[in-house]
Amino acid sequence: MSAYLFEIELQTITEELSNMIPEHREHIAQLFSQGRLFSYSVSQNRKMVWCVVNAEDEQEAMEMVARFPLYKFFTDVSCHPLLFHNTLPASLPDISLN
Repeated sequence: MSAYLFEIELQTITEELSNMIPEHREHIAQLFSQGRLFSYSVSQNRKMVWCVVNAEDEQEAMEMVARFPLYKFFTDVSCHPLLFHNTLPASLPDISLN
C-alpha cells in the first residue's frame, strides 16, 4: 500500500453541504477504523481539506475520495503520491500503581 496526500478545495458552505457533514464525518471515521485514512484536516475557514489516504495505487485513492459524501461540493482535488508519511506513534497512558 502507498500513501497519497489530497488537497481539496471546498465550495462556500451552504445549508445542503452543512446537512451532509454528519454523514461525511461518519464515513471518514469508518475509513480511519479500516486503516484506509491516515489523517484528515480542515482549514479554519472551511475552504480546504487535506487528507492522507492509504491505497494500492493512485486510481484506488482517487476512487476512495470520490466516494466521500461531500465530494459533489469539492471544487478542486489534487493528489500527490507520497514517498512516506510519518505520524506520532499512539501512546498509552502511564500506568499508575495506586
